[in-house]
Parts: sequence; C-alpha cells; structure tokens
Amino acid sequence: MKIKAENRLKTTTQDQKYNISLLYVEGDASSRSIYRKILERAVQNVYVAPDGLQGLEMFRQYKPDLILTDMRMEVISGLEMISKIRKEDKDVRIIIISSFSESNYFLGAISYGVKGYLLKPVQSDDLLKLIREQANDIMLDRKVKVEEQKRRDAEKSKEKGEAILQILAYASGIFFREGFDQDSVLKVLEAIGEVTQSSRVYIFQNFKDKEGKPYTSQIYEWVEDQVHPEIDNPELIKIYFDMPEIKRWVEVMPGGGYIHGFTNDLPEGAEKELLRAQDIVSLLAMPIFVENEWWGFIGLDDCKNERFWSESEIKAMETLAGNLGAAIYRKQVEAQLIDLNAGLEQRVADRTQALEKEVATRKMAQIRLKESEEKYRLIYENANNGIILVIEDQIIMINPEVVNIFEMKPQQMIGRPLRDFVHENDYVVYDAYFSSPNKPGDPSSVDVRIHTGKDKVRWLDIKTNAINWSDEPACLLFVADITARKTAEEEIRMLNKTLESRISEEIQKVKHQQQLLVQKSKLESMGELSAGLSHEINQPLGGISMGLENILLRMGEKGSVDSEYIRHKFSVLFHDIERINKIIQHVRTFSRDQQNTVMDRVDVLKVIRDALSLVVVQMQNHDVKLTQNFPESPVYVEGNRYRLEQVLLNLLSNARFAVEDKAKKTKDKSYQKEIEVSCTSAHNCIIWVQDNGTGITPENINNIFDPFFTTKDEEKGTGLGLSISYGIIKEMKGEIEVESEAGRFTRFKIVLPLLNKNI
Repeated sequence: MKIKAENRLKTTTQDQKYNISLLYVEGDASSRSIYRKILERAVQNVYVAPDGLQGLEMFRQYKPDLILTDMRMEVISGLEMISKIRKEDKDVRIIIISSFSESNYFLGAISYGVKGYLLKPVQSDDLLKLIREQANDIMLDRKVKVEEQKRRDAEKSKEKGEAILQILAYASGIFFREGFDQDSVLKVLEAIGEVTQSSRVYIFQNFKDKEGKPYTSQIYEWVEDQVHPEIDNPELIKIYFDMPEIKRWVEVMPGGGYIHGFTNDLPEGAEKELLRAQDIVSLLAMPIFVENEWWGFIGLDDCKNERFWSESEIKAMETLAGNLGAAIYRKQVEAQLIDLNAGLEQRVADRTQALEKEVATRKMAQIRLKESEEKYRLIYENANNGIILVIEDQIIMINPEVVNIFEMKPQQMIGRPLRDFVHENDYVVYDAYFSSPNKPGDPSSVDVRIHTGKDKVRWLDIKTNAINWSDEPACLLFVADITARKTAEEEIRMLNKTLESRISEEIQKVKHQQQLLVQKSKLESMGELSAGLSHEINQPLGGISMGLENILLRMGEKGSVDSEYIRHKFSVLFHDIERINKIIQHVRTFSRDQQNTVMDRVDVLKVIRDALSLVVVQMQNHDVKLTQNFPESPVYVEGNRYRLEQVLLNLLSNARFAVEDKAKKTKDKSYQKEIEVSCTSAHNCIIWVQDNGTGITPENINNIFDPFFTTKDEEKGTGLGLSISYGIIKEMKGEIEVESEAGRFTRFKIVLPLLNKNI
C-alpha cells in the first residue's frame, strides 16, 4: 500500500502544469503537432510559431518565460532568431531542439547562453524533464523577486510610518510649547504635507450663524509648489450642513467616521463637482473633536494621483486630529483662565485668608497638571507603536497597542516582570541589554521573541528611555512587532544560500567549458601544422634509411665493415632519432590539456624558434617569405612557454591565411607573400608578427578579440584563437594590440614585462 501511494504522488507531481508561458518555434509541421501536445501537458500557456520570423514576432507580443526552438528553419534560422531576441532580452531562458549536432551550432548556442540542447528525435520524458527543471527555476526566480518586493515595501512602509510618527511627535511638541495659533498650525500642516507627500493640507472649523444654523469654513491651508491654494475660495468659506456638497460628510464625521477615496469613484453631484474644481484626485479627511463635540476636520489632498492611503497614514491623521482637539481645548481653557484671572487681584484682596489658601492649592494643581502634560509629551514623542511603563522591573502601565501585540488583557500583564514573557532562547540577549542603565534619548534597541497570550511567538524591537515618574526612577519601553520582517529576512537568507550554491556550480561548468575551448584551439593549430610536422619527421627518417642502406651496401661489397665507419654512421643515425624524439615530445607537451597552468621562467627566443620550427616548412611549401629579426642576448619573461607558443602559432596561422587569401584575390602578378617575426627587449619584451596580406577592415578590427568572431568560413575557423590568445597574454600580465590597413598589412604587437631585467 505504501508503494502505491508513493506512485500516485509521483504521477501527480509529473502531470502538474506549471504556471509559465512557453514559445515553441518549429519548422516541421508534424514535429510541431507532436511536441505541442507534449508541452501542453507541462505548461499552461504554449505559443507555437512555424518559423524564426514569426517566432520573433510572437516573442515580442507575448513575452514568454521560456523559448524552445529548432535550428534550421525558413525565413530566418533559430540562431538568427535567438540573436535578435538576446538584443532585446538577455535573461529569457532558451532551449534548442534540433536534428543537427554540428559543433558550430553547439558553439553558437553556448555563445547565446541557452539552457539546453536536445537532439531529435527527443524522448518525451527527456523533454518534459528539461522543461520542468527550467519551469522550477523560473518560478523560483519569481518567488525571489516577489519576496524582495515585499521586503522593500515593508521597509518603505516602516520608514514612512516612523517618519509620520516623528512628525506627530514634532506636532505634539509644537502644540504643547507654542499653543494652538496660526504659526504653530501652519508649521504642523507643512510638516504633515511634506512627510505624506500630499498636494494640500487644510483645516475646516464648524460655526453657527446668527440664526443658529451650522456651517463649516476653511481656516488654515498649506499647499506644495505649483498647487493652486484654496484658502480664499469663496465656495469654501461658508458651507452649510444642509448643502449637498457637505451632506455626506455631516452624516459620517459626527460619529467618528472619516472620508477617504478617489474623486472619480463618487457619484455625479455637487460634492464631486466641488472636489474637481479644486483639482482633487484623492483625499483623506479626519474629524476633530473638542470635549466630545465635533469641532471640524483636517484633510489631505492629492492633486496628481489616485492614491490609496495606508493604514499608518490613516492612524497618523486620526492621532493628529486628536492632538489638534487637545490643543484647541487647551487654548480654550487658557482663554477662560485669562478671563478669570483678569479680576483675580481685586477678588483676592477682598476675600479671606481661606480663599487665598484655595488659590494657592489651585496653583499647585496647575503645576502638577503641567508636569503631567510634560510626561505625556515625553512618552508620545518617543513612541513608535506599543508603550510599556516599567518601575523596579514591574510593568505599571501599557497602551492599547501592547494589548494587541501581546494578545493579553492588561490585568494579565500589569504587576509582572517583562522578562516573564520573553522567549527562553532570548534570555541572554535580553539580560545583556538591560544589565546597563540606558540614558534618556539613547537610540539603541534589542530584538527579542516573546510568547503571546495565544501561544504564538512574535519578534519585538524594544527601545528604552529612562525617566522619572511621580518622583520615582522609571523606564519607558517602546515596542514594535517586527515578526513579518524577521520572517522575510530568514526566507531571503535561505533563498540566497541556495542561489550561491547554484551559481558556484554554473561557474565550475563555465570554467570547464573554457578549458575545452582552449584545448580545441590547440588541436586546431596542430591540425594546421600537420604538413610541416610530417616534413620535419620524414627528413630524419630519410637520413636513417639512407644510412642503413649504406651500411648494408658496404657489407655486401666488402663482406665486412670496420668499426670506425660503423661508429660514425651510428652516431649520425642516433642524431636523427634524437631529432624525431624531440619533435614528438614537443608536440605531445604542446597539445596536452594543461588545466593547472604553471607560471615559470620562459626563454622567449626559444619559444619563438620552437613555434617557427613547426611552420617553417609549411611556409616554404606555400612560397611564403619568412623574415626573422631577434636580439643576440636571451630574453626572459614569466609565464607558460606552451601557452605563449600557442599564441604565436595562432598569429602565424592567421598571417599565412591572410597572405594566401590575398594571393588568390590580387591581380598583381608580382605580389610576394611575406611574414615577419621580430623581438626587442629595451624596456619590455615586445614581439611583432606582421604580414602583407588582406588586412582587417575598420568595422571588424574592434571585434577580433571577441569569442566566436571570425571572418573565415565555418570549416576554416571558429573565432576562438584570438580570444584565447588575448586571455593567455593577459594571464601573463601583458598586452596584445593590433594595427591593420585593409588590403595592405596586419601587425600584431605583444608586450610582456621582462623578468628581473633578463638576469
């Protein structure tokens, strides 16, 4: 039974469709029909094109996540289509399915970064396996991007929330220090407008006319640059409650409700017309209450975009409206006190000593009230989310947000140490943070986990501030729930860990591929040198053969041969054998796949002569005049002699190709094919390889060191030689440059640092 269950699970996983889009480009109609049905088993959206041109058009129209394409098609080939797509999208995943296995197709696919290369006929299981692997990678990339966007949005929301809270603290400080007047209100409106990025911030106050009929009027306003002010708009000076423009507001705000949304979403009518006349696209308006009576409202306008007001902005506006109400009430109380105190001196003089004592008691109450207000301001200015007052390690007071975070009633927390709620794995961090006293204003914080009343674990960010509360030393704790942020950070960390391992695997694959390309270039060079090597070996073999024939001939004529003659002939024969052995050893060492490059002292002149020894016969057979110009003293550099020889052989091969190509095309019968190799060692080692061949056109000269770039036919070159040569010279801390004129010459210059000034 267990085996059957596992088989059912495997079938369900393999038969699921991935939520990605796939473009299938295939020139053969029967293959399109067959593979389309296979692909539709694994992918939700499959688009099919019969040739490369239509495939390119469908790519631009549908922007698929994955492309599966044949190589040879009518109109344009698969590689041509991939080349055009790569110019528009460097990241789209591509799989090639073809019946051709030539190396040029494979190398072309590698250059365009394809994710797979399948040869027809393809088994459906193999195709689906590769499609599922790519689909899983695509969906993983999507998830990473989504999580990253969530993290950025969370950070942005947190930063904006903290900025709004700081502005609210600033507003509270302004109102408590300066009272509620035009200067203080305009300062607060400007700060609110800038932090919320609003177009307009304003305050309306409710009044009653002589007949007692209620209306509202705009009394304060702040606008950002290039936004038209409405403070003098006559339509906003006296709006009666029974007018249709304000009717909905009058129904909602007295009960504590607020107005927000988009102007375009409102039904046609007077309210919508009034808002449009002020260029308002979206708004948020919050009622202001003074002593439980609806006093007016404060509003934010956005005149540019349809804006969704965040929860932090709505709560901030609600808090700001409450602070405005408190400031207005305080101003009213102060005005009443001023009126009462106007005749206080005369009344004090007329009253008895007992009344004077009552006045003194009232002054003391005012002092205590001021102290309480100062404590309240301090608490509010430092608040982020939850507030906990702790005296002698005991919780004394909490605000409603703490109740929400801890999911406990106040009576379950007050009177207990905060440490009782800390997760046992965070005791050390918590105790270390609270072991030293914090100074007022200290911005340091600690992240710990706590157990909630519903057996949940949450992450909290805790900040402290030491204060005096009722003449006792106390500590204010400001707590914020950061569970979502911590969860996102952990998920991103795990994703990054997986990505690092995958990237490492890809790097190893690329390194292996590069080593194969270098070795391929060596083998190509050896193939081109085969004729010269054959002559170099045949010459000493001919000498050996003739020497042996001479010995046999002497023995036949005289019957015996003296030892001195035999010794001389054998010496010559062994010399020829040694020459053959050196040639074979040199070729074997040069063609070996040297994965671990050894950097050693290199005799440059010997390397040049070794390279020339492999091509000199080939040059002579093709009537190429080879000129050599070297210094008499040895020249030494640091590097790998075989790789340097590979570079020289590649340059000599290209030079021979250039002069022979020119000989075929030129009408000048006196043209002499010439190649010059020279070396100097004044300040650096400089090697020149120059030919009088076809040269390089200006449009191609900047691309000759690019991988796979070649002007030769496909069967004559892959475009890897100069790219690999460039990498070898850079590895030896040198430079390789080219100077050329089309139809006249090409001159390659290799500059290498000398080793210890040739000592």
